[in-house]
This record gives sequence, structure tokens and C-alpha cells, in this order.
Amino acid sequence: MTRGTSETAEPEFRVREVKQQRRLNKELKLLDVYAIATGTTLSAGFFLLPGIAAEQAGPAMILAYVIAAIPLIPAMFSIVELATAMPRAGGVYYFLDRTLGPVTGMIGGLGTWLALILKVAFALIGMGAYIGLFFPEIPITPIALIVAVALGALNILGAGKSSRFQVFLVMFLLAVLVVFLAGGSMQVDVGRFAGFFDSGTTALLSTSGLVYISYVGVTKVASLSEEVQNPERNLPLGVFLALGSAILIYVLGTTIMVGVLPMNELAGSLTPVAATAEKFFGTPGVVFVTLAALAAFISVSNAGMLSASRYPLAMARDHLMPRIFYRLSRRGTPIVSILSTLAIVILILLFLDPAGIAKLASAFQLMMFALVSLAVIVMRESRIESYDPGY
Repeated sequence: MTRGTSETAEPEFRVREVKQQRRLNKELKLLDVYAIATGTTLSAGFFLLPGIAAEQAGPAMILAYVIAAIPLIPAMFSIVELATAMPRAGGVYYFLDRTLGPVTGMIGGLGTWLALILKVAFALIGMGAYIGLFFPEIPITPIALIVAVALGALNILGAGKSSRFQVFLVMFLLAVLVVFLAGGSMQVDVGRFAGFFDSGTTALLSTSGLVYISYVGVTKVASLSEEVQNPERNLPLGVFLALGSAILIYVLGTTIMVGVLPMNELAGSLTPVAATAEKFFGTPGVVFVTLAALAAFISVSNAGMLSASRYPLAMARDHLMPRIFYRLSRRGTPIVSILSTLAIVILILLFLDPAGIAKLASAFQLMMFALVSLAVIVMRESRIESYDPGY
């Protein structure tokens, strides 16, 4: 059934849609945008990946984090431009659907939805590495499932409550990271940077691809643009501040890890931040950093679930998914979309080995960014009068 036929045949549903469209409240302010964008970025990329990256590139993994951010920058500008011109739930899906057609939009929407869901599942599983430092006998999966259900319930209560929780988590995380960076900067041994490029250019570029996933969360707040107050100002400013914070923390943090830990201890470690903190803060430092890691993993899970649930909502609004996904709760939240997102997260946690899918998701995300950049070119060259980005 075509979009036009559906709208003509079911005017009553259209009326309900218009009423419901007005119920997505504009609750998110600049601090909320910054917290959500930062929360979807600072997690496994900082607390887990440096050890794996060091195993591949040695001390040059610091530079790999800088290189990884480069292809994200044009995509970020494109997404923010589209989001301020078309502030609607659905983010990448909505932009591609309106510029390159519904088929491309649906592919982009489903792909981005899946990528976010996988990122949420990875973050929940990643909690186990740090919890295992103190309670190695506790299975990872039950903890991940409990947290997933709790975050799903929180998102059903509303974006405002969810974003306030997000602000608290991110502020706590940033406070701990400032202490970590300040303490570690006094313990850096310059001699540990010897042989910085010994791993070679190929390993450096390969590692850049590995850590690329660390940054992609910064643009996911675009899917919430319909709920952002003054999106022309708050969206670009919040996203740019989040990206700047992420690059600074990744570069300074990995510099401290390389400068404090012997490479044979850093390479391959799944808890590199805790291992580094133990060198200059002792056991209290490990506890402190573990709490920050848990806050980061919960933060990225919460922000990811909040963003992911808006993709089925947007596609259902355009009759590309069953209309039940457009059902809103009395609190104005897309309850069916949230529950569906939660269900897939649970299935991944229970049954799937997500490692191979994660690599595919990263490659697919790069393709999505290329399509978004193409969408900006199409909109600019079309010279549509109503296309008026706010930034």
C-alpha cells in the first residue's frame, strides 16, 4: 500500500496521528543534548578498547583515536544541518526518506536502529568486565538483563526523566575522568612512548578503524531533534561540545594509559583504565574508576535506548512499519517502539554472539554517513525554499 493510498483510505487514523504528533513534548535542553551525545560516546571506547588498540598499534593507538574522528566530522556537520532543518523524530531515517526516497530511508532507519541496539547490548555486556574485578563469580548476562529492563522502564516514563538521569550519570562520569586525568598526568613516564610508530602505518590505520565505533554515538541525538527546545541552537552546540569533550578525553586518557602502564600490561587488557588508576591511586582508585565505568556503560545504554526507540516511531508514522509502533503512552512516549527495542536487546544478550555483527554495524554506519552527506548535497542543489537549516 502506498503512502498516499493509506492516507486517503484512513483519514481517521491520520487525525489521530496529527494529535499524537503534538504529544512528543519538547523537553530536552542544551545540557540534555550534551549529556545524551556524550553518554552515547564515552563508554567502551574509553574503558575497554584502549587495551585492544594498544595490542595492535602500541603507543600509536593515541594517534589512532585522533584519526578515527576525522571521517566523523563531515558526517556530523551534515546530520546537524539536516536535523535543524527538519527537527523530527527518526534522525537518519527521516532525513534519508525525505531526500533520497522511502526505500533508502527505511534501509538507513533499520540499519541505524540495529547499530544502536547492538551498541546498547555491548555496553551492558561490557559492564561485566569491570564488575568481574570484584565479583568474578557473578554471571554477566543476568546483570545486563536487569539493567536493560530498568532502563526500558525509565524510557517509558518519558524523555525528560530519562534525560535528567542521563545528565546525572554524565556529570558523575566527567568528574571521575577529570580526577583520573589530573592524577595520571603526574605519573606519566615519557620513556614509555619510545618506538611510537614501530607498529607501522598499516596497524595504525587498522586500529583507527577499530576505535571508530567509539565516536559514532555523538550524532545519535539527532533522532531526538523533535523533542529538543530551540534545536537550531541546542542541537549543533550540544553535539559539537560533546565531540570536543570526547576527543579531548580519549587523547588525554590514552596518553596517560600509555605513559603509566608498561605496554605488556596495557596490551590486551579489558580493564585498562582500572589497571592504570591502580598504579597511582591504589585500590581506592580501582573502585572509583569502576564506578565511573559502570556509570558510562549505563549512560550509553540509556541514551542508546532513548535514541533507538525513535526510529520505529518515525517509520511507523510514514506507514513503512506497522502503525502499532506509533502508539504513544499517556506520558507521550513511544511505548511500543521502546518495548520492541528492549526485546531485541534482550534477545541479543541471551542468544547472539555480537562480535561479527558489530564489525558489520561499523561498516554499515560509515555507509549511512555517506548517504547522509549525499542527502545534504541533494537538498542544497534542489534549492527548496522551505529547506532552511537553523545553523
